[in-house]
Amino acid sequence: MLSLAAFSFVFMACSSEIPDGSSAAFDQLPDKDKLYGDAMVKKNYLPLNHPCMLHSAADIARVKGSLTSTPWAEAWTHLQANPYAQASYTDNTSALGADGLLKRMDAKNWSGTYSDYSNYTGAMRDAAACYQLALRYQLSGDEQYAATAVKVLNAWKDKCKGILKVGGYTDSIADPNLILLEINAHQFANAAELLRSYDGWAQSDFEAFCSWMKSTYVPVAKKFLTNHLGNQGTQHYWLNWDLACMTSILSIGILCDDNELINWGINYYKNEDKVFNDPGNCTLAIPYIHKDPDSSEELGQCEESGRDQGHATLCVALLGALCQMANNVGEDLFAYDDYRALKMAEYVGKYNLLTDAAFPGVSTSNQSSTLADSCFTYDSATFPYTSYTNASYSCPTVSATYRGTKRPCWELFYGYAKSKGLSAIYCQKWSEQQRTLSGIGCDGGAGDYGPNSGGFDQSGWGTLMYAR
Repeated sequence: MLSLAAFSFVFMACSSEIPDGSSAAFDQLPDKDKLYGDAMVKKNYLPLNHPCMLHSAADIARVKGSLTSTPWAEAWTHLQANPYAQASYTDNTSALGADGLLKRMDAKNWSGTYSDYSNYTGAMRDAAACYQLALRYQLSGDEQYAATAVKVLNAWKDKCKGILKVGGYTDSIADPNLILLEINAHQFANAAELLRSYDGWAQSDFEAFCSWMKSTYVPVAKKFLTNHLGNQGTQHYWLNWDLACMTSILSIGILCDDNELINWGINYYKNEDKVFNDPGNCTLAIPYIHKDPDSSEELGQCEESGRDQGHATLCVALLGALCQMANNVGEDLFAYDDYRALKMAEYVGKYNLLTDAAFPGVSTSNQSSTLADSCFTYDSATFPYTSYTNASYSCPTVSATYRGTKRPCWELFYGYAKSKGLSAIYCQKWSEQQRTLSGIGCDGGAGDYGPNSGGFDQSGWGTLMYAR
């Protein structure tokens, strides 16, 4: 039996997490050019009505009209105090080495070769800051926040030369953890989307930033989704890897008005032709549907629920972003396959649901100790779960590792469900706890969930932007 990888911290800086396992010969798959070429483009989403990524113009107007009411007022106050949303913020491109390349690599293997082997934290922090600054600009109209964000975005397109490639490796990806640089791409793209109408951003600089996003992130994301570094079709990697690439591609497609990329992000998930066999496909991302024993709902088992709850909640955050961006260009992925995505959020939400009494005492960052069963609302031993084994890992039981991880991902699903008149009992409960028991009156975002990458792997600010 193959064992699961071990990790040194939660909240998921997803480094060094490649499971051991076999790989299938790529030539055993159907003709990849037919699968990943023009056949991926099934719909014309253009012209787009910008902004139309995580937030539309209607979304922004709705929130602006609610800023003096609970819970938006509390979330707005918290955003204005966040250190990543200040006009004095400066970029972290100095983290780039002399070659100007982004790196996210294992220290043991690469620290002797590259002194900046893990320089991605600069981009991680700046992407979060630009998103928060862009929100503050859109909701206040104060251009100083837009000006600061534009300076940061311009710095990255001017100074960053792309993602490290090294000859002699599959797709020149010397360390698979480089793929995880994709996880922050959609935050850069969403910031730029909210700033594209700002008069202080020269059109030439905006277009250059779009070109930088395309040349830096798209080739790596496409290569990974088309061959999984030689393991295509074996489900060798975890769901969050595919979702990182899918959110990257979709967000950049929207930013750049690129219909092919938009289709890529959407149709890889839908997998309507049933030709893909990797975790990013809808029915593999959420492989089992269970009847909820405590309600009339159905629950969708997450592909990473047998691994640990830090990554399972990360999948909720990334899948939520994918669905929200698709929804704002006219493709409701929340509802696809009988609301499979919403069912996954409910499954992960229910399993991790803390009691009201325990909630305030659980840290929001890098929870490393196992919580007592009494901290949770539902019993782990009887929780619905189907044993899951793939080429590289076996997950015989739902994992209690990092159970109770707090992550700002629930308001998006709850807001969607409420807008459609759908039940989302467990996303609702998480949202209510974050509003009333967190001490900050909202779910917050980067800066509220610790200094490691897990606190920056999602955009957050769901109470502010998705509450209804």
